[in-house]
Amino acid sequence: MMHRPGKYILLTLSAVLLILAILAERGVIFRNPGEKLVVQFQETLLRKEKTVAAAMEEIRMITKSNGFTDNHLSALVPYHETLENSGYGFLIYREGKLFYWSDRSIAFREYLPVNTEPDSKIIRFPNGFYLSRTIEDEGYTIIGLILVRYDFPHENKFLHNAYLEDFSLPETFQILKAGAENSIEIHNLDNESVFSIAPKGEIQCKKTQVYLPALMYMAGLILLILFLRKLFAERHQSSGLRLLLMLGVLFFLYWIHILFKFPSVFYHLEIFSPAQFAYSFWLPSLGDFFIVSGFIFFLMLNLYRDLRIVHIERNLQLSRNYILAFLMIAAAIGYFLAGFFITRLISNSSFSFTLNQINEITLQTAMGIASVMLLLFGLVLFTIRITDEGLRFLKRKEFLVMLVTVTVMVGLVGFLISGTIAYQPLLLFGLSSLLTTIYNPSSSRKFGMSYLVLFIAIITVFSLEIIYRVTVSKEREVQKLLAVNLVAEHDPAAEVFLAEIQQDINQDPNIPDLLLQPYENLEDYLEFTYFSGFFRQYDLQITICSGSDSLIIHPQNSVVPCFPFFDKMIEDQGIPLTGTSFYYLDNMNGRISYFGKIHYPLSSDSIGISIFMELHSRIPSEGIGFPELLIDKSMQKPASYNRFEYAKYYGGELVDKHGDYQYNYYIYSYDFEDTEYAYSTWDGYEHLVYRSREDNYVMVSRSLYTFVDYLISFPYLFVFYFAFSLLILPLVRPKSRKQKFQFDLKLRIQVSIISIVFVSLLLVALGTIFYNVEEYRSRLQEDLDAKMNSISAEIDLRLEEVEEITPEIEEWLTRELVKLSNIFTTDINIYSVNGEMLVSSRPEVFSKGLISRKISTDAYYELFENFQTSYFQPERIGQLGYLSAYTPIINDKGNYLGFINLPYFTHQDKYSQEISTFIVAFINLYVLLFLVSIMVAIFIANQITRPLVTIRENLRKIELGKRNEHIQYRMDDEIGKLVREYNRKVDELLVSAELLARSERESAWREMAKQIAHEIKNPLTPMKLNIQHLMRFRGEEKEYRETVNRVALTLIGQIETLSDIATEFSNFAQIPTARKQVFNLSEQIDKVMELYENDHRVKVSVDKGALKHIMVNADREQLSRALINLIKNGIRAIPADREGHIRIVLKREAHMVVISVSDNGTGIPTDLQEKMFSPNFTT
Repeated sequence: MMHRPGKYILLTLSAVLLILAILAERGVIFRNPGEKLVVQFQETLLRKEKTVAAAMEEIRMITKSNGFTDNHLSALVPYHETLENSGYGFLIYREGKLFYWSDRSIAFREYLPVNTEPDSKIIRFPNGFYLSRTIEDEGYTIIGLILVRYDFPHENKFLHNAYLEDFSLPETFQILKAGAENSIEIHNLDNESVFSIAPKGEIQCKKTQVYLPALMYMAGLILLILFLRKLFAERHQSSGLRLLLMLGVLFFLYWIHILFKFPSVFYHLEIFSPAQFAYSFWLPSLGDFFIVSGFIFFLMLNLYRDLRIVHIERNLQLSRNYILAFLMIAAAIGYFLAGFFITRLISNSSFSFTLNQINEITLQTAMGIASVMLLLFGLVLFTIRITDEGLRFLKRKEFLVMLVTVTVMVGLVGFLISGTIAYQPLLLFGLSSLLTTIYNPSSSRKFGMSYLVLFIAIITVFSLEIIYRVTVSKEREVQKLLAVNLVAEHDPAAEVFLAEIQQDINQDPNIPDLLLQPYENLEDYLEFTYFSGFFRQYDLQITICSGSDSLIIHPQNSVVPCFPFFDKMIEDQGIPLTGTSFYYLDNMNGRISYFGKIHYPLSSDSIGISIFMELHSRIPSEGIGFPELLIDKSMQKPASYNRFEYAKYYGGELVDKHGDYQYNYYIYSYDFEDTEYAYSTWDGYEHLVYRSREDNYVMVSRSLYTFVDYLISFPYLFVFYFAFSLLILPLVRPKSRKQKFQFDLKLRIQVSIISIVFVSLLLVALGTIFYNVEEYRSRLQEDLDAKMNSISAEIDLRLEEVEEITPEIEEWLTRELVKLSNIFTTDINIYSVNGEMLVSSRPEVFSKGLISRKISTDAYYELFENFQTSYFQPERIGQLGYLSAYTPIINDKGNYLGFINLPYFTHQDKYSQEISTFIVAFINLYVLLFLVSIMVAIFIANQITRPLVTIRENLRKIELGKRNEHIQYRMDDEIGKLVREYNRKVDELLVSAELLARSERESAWREMAKQIAHEIKNPLTPMKLNIQHLMRFRGEEKEYRETVNRVALTLIGQIETLSDIATEFSNFAQIPTARKQVFNLSEQIDKVMELYENDHRVKVSVDKGALKHIMVNADREQLSRALINLIKNGIRAIPADREGHIRIVLKREAHMVVISVSDNGTGIPTDLQEKMFSPNFTT
């Protein structure tokens, strides 16, 4: 029982944390903290509005300065591009028309009013909500805008609808009109109600706010489990009962968690979402898998601490060999189960477990690997305990035979059940047991550095093997799925744009006017108005038919009616796109095809006229620009597809490809099996060839994982495992918590080497990365500059004689931009001298309102007022960053006609990927080098300190009177000098010891001679007196004889005394000879105990354990005498007022039997303990 003051400290801390967690959970989930967040939002908004109002007043004063109209850009430089950093921007209108804009990121309007709802202070532009303030002064209208929330028309990895970070509002909160129901009104500086915010969502707080209660729940749960472990250990002697109780507690806690979804805050964390991982009712998420892994590890740790085969044998009356065999089988099955669930974890997860790309490692990856680690470490601890217990009563060879037998047996049973042998779990089980067997004789080495390194290396290799094996299997399934999907591949971006085109065509008043033969004008109009941007990646064919028209079909040269022909195509192959007159064509030709039909009735034709539009993706094209920016995240391809490259073959010929792999033009140039699915490997790739129909194939390729990938992954996983092992070491070895940390020479050498290497590698790495990043940026700018020079030369050449850009020239520029954009694979924008967008090769970015149609203010200022010939600057659209180049268009008279802009979308991503790849490879290399440096540091430190350790061990073994060994060391260095000095001192000590021994012997003999002389003198004196008395005696004969007899008897007695002294002196030089014989130790102890059965002073008990019949080879009498002496000493040490108890315990250790005798007496005083082994000493 616990009676310490801190008995319930763990329980108290656990209760406090759980109560705080419940309160925090109620605060962020149940008590709707939305009002408090909105109040904070109101305060932040007013602070920003004050800043904007002050800035607007400054701008108003600037507008009054002389020359403002001509130099307004330079006068307003401090207010350029403030939206990204500060969250506010400014617009200046002069006489109702836009005159100045601080940021192109605001999708503002060209003319007043800015807001379509004049009475509203909150403006909803196409890309966000803005709070506005307005000042009107002398023809100028100054509008200050505060970004409240991004509100893009769609969301993806670049565009994210959320409140400005300064406001700290959850994304789910809605902005409504002022006075809306169930909302909180927001006021401006003038105390006007400008809009309302409605707290919405499952939890009315930011996601980061749920972390604190979740962490407190976890900490409270851990402390509670530790308290229960401690409580069970102190109240229950049986280790089996303790383990069963702990198992019941853990199951109960997890059952409550799963059944009642408690704590509910967990289910608002991403790791508890089934989108990341889901397997079954009991394992519905990654977080739950992690909890189960933690519980299993804790159970294994309890088994390691408490499991003793002797206790099981005593309680169950089973043979130790049977118990050991059962435990080994249980451990082997545990490894199988761990492998099974780890496989399910990896295969059912939506995230990657591979570690060869550090930039792809996520929180989910870390949690998944931590779960794997907990399972494996727990099983290894269980294996170590089983091995330790087995070697207590089995020889090493016997244990290894049992280990091999159990391993083979379990493997065969697994083969009979599943048809395959999962050798990896068995190998890990066997290696763990073997390593423990090797280290078992030296307990001092157990859990030492080399022991940990070897074990962790084995676990790391096993983890990597199962991770990459399952990942490859998972990727092969994705490979198949992708191949099937590619046969009928859709283009999500194209389908979005076709829906928009459908709406625009329906409202286009120009098309009916162009429905006149010949139709070239209508075809040109449709192509350049609707299909000149994104659809440059497609081949467009427009066919216009009236009811009586027919078509000539090639190569048959057959004539068919137009309408029935296209109607049949739609019927056989068309899949309608919702809400449009466009269809996806499932024609299995390897290309992505769409078909559109727009019908117009005519008074002159009862059937009317129809426009048929066919779109087919172009043969191998990488595309231009960044389509991912323009489509919603729900329509993008899964991230798992990024690992693959593919090619499509129609009629055996290449019609489409994606990725860097160079595919052959003819499919039959490859060697593969002619089956539906065929896997082949070449060029470092595994290729899946899927035959959809005769001569139509899809080839999906993935790069193979190489030894380098494993090598790169190893240090990350090894360091992660090693750090965890250091954390749990105090739990595994409680004594290590009491050991004083020693910063010895070896550790100082290791720390010094590692620190020097780490700092050196870090500095070199940072310098190299910085240099290469700058080099990549320089290359990017040079590449962009070269493209800009080529494009501007082409455009300047055609516009050198133009006075201004007219609508006719704009139409011509549109055609030219399409050609130039395709040639140089980059988007091109042209702005007027007023900064207004004229033409663009990517008009969707502007038509969707992602940014305004105005030129960048900084670029406009540098080009127009500072007369820069070229200008480069980083720009952003949402989270998409890219480098943008600007240059003016100047005619032969030196007049500015406009500005060319190249937003470097495509190659920006390429260079960003190159930089990322380089940094990742560099980090991988340096982590590997750092790990190697640690191993080298340990090796060097061991080599340097090994002679010192040898010297220390030899110094510890030095004893007077024994021959002490020399240290062999051949190096002529400082340690060599120390070794030679040590060897010299050993020789001197040997001589001194011999002299000392001789002196002690002589002294001893002198003392003994004195004692013997003294003892001999004692009888000689009376003998001398008696003889003298006899010589003086002159009595009668009878009296004389009596006197002689009496003196003779006295002399005989004294002579016998002298004989006894000589005999004792002779016996002193002899040691009693032991008479060994084999006898039953248990029975002999029983005979000794019989002597004390009736002794009322003391109670003597014997604990023989399992040693009921143990035979020993010893001297029966000496052993009995030793036991009797120990019991007598124990009885004498027990005070009279105390009930005496003496306990004798028998234990077996390897091939020896240990007899322990203990009593409840006063013990041996400290000052007498040093004399314990002195001859003839007694207490």
